[in-house]
Amino acid sequence: MKRDNINYLVVGSFVMLLLLSFFVFLYQIMGSGGPIEKYFVIYKNVSGIKYGTPVAFEGYQVGQVDMIEPIRKDGKTNYRLTLSIEKEWPIPIDSVAKIVASGLLAAVTIDITEGVSQDLLDPGTTITGKEAANIFATVNEVASDLSDLSQSSIKPLLNNLNEQFLSISTELTDITKNTIKPLLESFSNQVEETDMVSKLSGLINNLNQTSEDLQKVFNSQNQENVTVFLDSMSIASTGMNKLVTNIDDTRKSMDIILSNIDKVIGGINRMLEDNDNKMSGSLTDLQKTLSVMSTHIDAITHHLEGSSRNIHEFTRQIKENPGLLIRGSAQVEEVK
Repeated sequence: MKRDNINYLVVGSFVMLLLLSFFVFLYQIMGSGGPIEKYFVIYKNVSGIKYGTPVAFEGYQVGQVDMIEPIRKDGKTNYRLTLSIEKEWPIPIDSVAKIVASGLLAAVTIDITEGVSQDLLDPGTTITGKEAANIFATVNEVASDLSDLSQSSIKPLLNNLNEQFLSISTELTDITKNTIKPLLESFSNQVEETDMVSKLSGLINNLNQTSEDLQKVFNSQNQENVTVFLDSMSIASTGMNKLVTNIDDTRKSMDIILSNIDKVIGGINRMLEDNDNKMSGSLTDLQKTLSVMSTHIDAITHHLEGSSRNIHEFTRQIKENPGLLIRGSAQVEEVK
């Protein structure tokens, strides 16, 4: 009897030890192996995150997710996660908590990327959160957008283009049959029925004859003569331009002289007012003489300018019709 009790006691103690070891193991793998501190992080999407999701700091597990609480802010639903992290674990204030997964089929974890700030977060504060890039959701959205684009834009566009091409092809066929082909047949018949070919041949012969006549007129010797004459006329025109320029300069100088003379006359007039009246008559005669001289200078300048214009006109006619040097008379335009 005592032996049975001892056996029961040993078996019971062994079972209790196994249960205790099992609970200790569960406690350790749940991430609550020591004192913890609470931190918070907010996400818009918590796909794959649940109670007990591991929390790592640069890949090293330091805690787990204890609670997921939906909150409303600015008309939108966000989710605040309560993180249980080992006590006195240093977390810089510019650290970022990211939702990551080690593979496409692996469970997600929250990994805290260490910041560079020397200031640390206090327990109970919020860590900056960063959304995870969901590859499958992105691919699904892209596929959905492509499907919508294909159905609503590309397919109707292709149908419209097909209809337009068919319409253009039909119109081109109608134009070819009803317009271009009859027009070509009519033109061919008119060419066969008329003497258009003989007229074109005569026109070509006339053009050839005119070309030969022009070649005879503008032979090498005549071309040299015309070139020499035009060069001479250009030099003469340049000289006349210089002469007219000099005359203009002289005229300006004479105007200055006359202005000075007028000033002198004004001074003399003032002197005459103070002196004898006889000097007034002499100065009046002198003024008339200078006025006559000024009138003659204007006439000379006018004649020189007319001569320059005539030379320019002659040069222009020679350039436009070199045949004047051979025929000796200008072409007379027909009056319609």
